[in-house]
Amino acid sequence: MEQQFISYQQATFSFLTGGNGKKVLLCLHGFGEEATTFSFLEKYLADEFTVYAVDLPWHGQTKWQNKLTFPVKNLVALLELMIPDFNNRSIHLLCFSMGGRVGLSLLERIPQKIEKAILLAPDGLNVNGWYWLATQTWLGNGLFKYTMRYPKWFGFIVDQMNRRKWVNSSVAKYVHNYIDDKKARDDLYRIWTTMRKFRPNLKHIKRKLSEHHIPLHLVFGSYDRVIPAENGYRFQKESNEWIHVHELQAGHLLLKEKHAAFIISLLNDE
Repeated sequence: MEQQFISYQQATFSFLTGGNGKKVLLCLHGFGEEATTFSFLEKYLADEFTVYAVDLPWHGQTKWQNKLTFPVKNLVALLELMIPDFNNRSIHLLCFSMGGRVGLSLLERIPQKIEKAILLAPDGLNVNGWYWLATQTWLGNGLFKYTMRYPKWFGFIVDQMNRRKWVNSSVAKYVHNYIDDKKARDDLYRIWTTMRKFRPNLKHIKRKLSEHHIPLHLVFGSYDRVIPAENGYRFQKESNEWIHVHELQAGHLLLKEKHAAFIISLLNDE
């Protein structure tokens, strides 16, 4: 895939393009990842899709110099600059983890532009109390910033909750992966705070899926303890016509070439 750069406001966004198909596939990566995680798909999709994979703020080669905020409307404006003839083309979405929350926000904001959405282990289907407190409240964000500077107290609490089986060991390990390393903590604060405007309204999205006849495929790993499949089944309830839930025998990391055939089957399914 070819790397390109585009300036928007005070940032320089990096994105990859590949393929020469008539359909547009927009790929949005997960937390701590980058656009290159989608590169393996080009050889399978090049004839049917033109693929665009963007590095979100604080990821990959994107140079972010703006304030710690990136509203949904700014992403839409960026896509208008990035994708030729954007206003006259429909889009397929392929999103992973945090990118799933971004994709859900696009389904809410520009449903008329989206033909189909495939979300792999998507964030955004469940309101996490810690995330809401840390990103949506002034006091919580201050506490979040303090914790990222002085994380020992929070690590202690997580360990105690794990010992009492209030959180499972996978979640505790996931937390320690981020708070035990200074760079990881800095990235976590910057990314969560900058992307805090992506908070999809699930009721609105259900309605818009129906109004615009958009198939939404939610794919989960059966062994994923971070974003479990039950989030998808709960969202699917009473909306079976347009929302489809799938489970793979895998953990959280679904964006792998061994799952390419299944992902492509969903993209090509009419």
